[in-house]
Amino acid sequence: MSENAVTMETNPVTAVVRRVLREPFTARAWRTFVFCFCQPFLDLVCLIAIGIAVAVSIVTGGLASPVLLPPLLGLSRGLGGLRRAMTRQLLGVDIPEPVRAPRRPGALGFIAYHFGEAVGWRGIGYVLIRLLMIFEFVVGVGFRLGLPLVFMGAIHDRGVNSVTLVAVWTAMFLAAPPLTELILQLDVWLMRRLLGPSEDSLRIRELEQTRSHAINEAAATLRRIERDLHDGAQARLVALGMQLGRAERQFERGESEAGLSLIRETRAEAKAIVQELRDLVRGIHPPALDSGLEPALRTLAAKTPIPTSVRVGLRSRLPAATETILYFTAAELLTNAAKHSGAQAIAVTVIGDIREDAVQLIVTDDGRGGARMDGAGTGLRGLAERIRTMDGHLTVLSPVGGPTTVTVQLPTMKADEGN
Repeated sequence: MSENAVTMETNPVTAVVRRVLREPFTARAWRTFVFCFCQPFLDLVCLIAIGIAVAVSIVTGGLASPVLLPPLLGLSRGLGGLRRAMTRQLLGVDIPEPVRAPRRPGALGFIAYHFGEAVGWRGIGYVLIRLLMIFEFVVGVGFRLGLPLVFMGAIHDRGVNSVTLVAVWTAMFLAAPPLTELILQLDVWLMRRLLGPSEDSLRIRELEQTRSHAINEAAATLRRIERDLHDGAQARLVALGMQLGRAERQFERGESEAGLSLIRETRAEAKAIVQELRDLVRGIHPPALDSGLEPALRTLAAKTPIPTSVRVGLRSRLPAATETILYFTAAELLTNAAKHSGAQAIAVTVIGDIREDAVQLIVTDDGRGGARMDGAGTGLRGLAERIRTMDGHLTVLSPVGGPTTVTVQLPTMKADEGN
C-alpha cells in the first residue's frame, strides 16, 4: 500500500466522509426508515378510532361513550404493544410491557378497570403528542423519497441546472440518517414514559419478584431445619432416651458398672446433640454477631486460609437482619475466593453510604479474576438473588487477570424493620 493510501486511511476527515457516505445504506438506516414509515399508519388508525368515538358520542349526547370507551382503550393498548415490538425489532430498544392494574371488586372497581385504565389513556396521549412530531416522518421518510423529488421539481421549473438538483437531493439523503437518529431518541424517550411501565410499577414488579424469592428461600430454610431436626437431633434424642432406659434397667438388676458405662456414653451423646443443635442455630443467627459485625468478620477472616484484612467504618451497629445477611454474604464470598480465585490476599471492607442511606460490603482479592454472575461454581447468581430480597444489589468487577471486587449494597433499615 502506498504512503498516500495509508494517509487516506488514517486521515480523520476521510474517515468521517466515508462514514457519512456509507451511513444511508447500512441496515440500521433502513430499519429506522421502515420504523418512521410505519409509525404514521398506526397513528392514523388510532386517530380514526378517536374521531369515530368522539363523533358518535356527540351525536348520541354522550350516551354511547360508556360503550365506545373500553374498545378504544383496548385498541390503544394493542397499538402500544405493536409499537413496542417494532421498537424492539427495528431499533433494538426493549421497552418493557406496562403492568395493568388488577380489577377490584364491585361497581367502582368495574368502572376504574374499564374507564380509568392508565395504560390505554397513556397510549392515546402518545398519539396526540405525536401529532406535533410530524417532523419524524418528514425527516425519516421525506428526506429520502418525497421531499427531494418535490424540491427538485420546483427548482427545475425555475431553470436550475441538473447539478444543483442532484446536490440538493444528495444533501437531504445523506442528512436523513443522523437527523432521524436524533429525532428517534426523543420518540423512544416518549415511548418509555407513555407506552412503558411507570417507575412505580417497575418498583412494584421488582418487589413482588424479590418477595416471591424471599418466601421460597424462607420455605426452603424451614424445610431444611425441619429435616435436620427430624433426621438428626430428634432421632438421636429418641436413642438417648432408650439408652437411659437400658441404664435404668441395668441398675435395677444390680449391674451398676454396666449402667455407669452406659450413662457415660449417654452423656457423651448428649454433648454431641447439643453441639449439633448449636451448629443448627449458628446457621440462623451466628453467635459471633453477639459482639458486633466487626468482631464477627475478623473471626471469619482468621478462619480463611488466605491472609484477609478487615476494615469496618460504621458509626453504630446495624439492625440484626442486616448484620446477619452481611455476615453470611462475607462468609460465602471468602469461601468462593479461597476456592476459585488463587489469590494471595483478600480485603473485606464495610462502609456506610450516608447519601443513599445504605451500607456497602466490599470484598476484593488479587486472584486470577474472570468471575461472572453466571459463572459455574461461584454461586454469585444465587447470592445476588438473596441480596435482592433485602432490597439490595450485588455487582461484580472481575477482569481476566484480576483483581476481583464484589460490592454488596443494602439499605440501612430502622431497628424495628430489621427485627
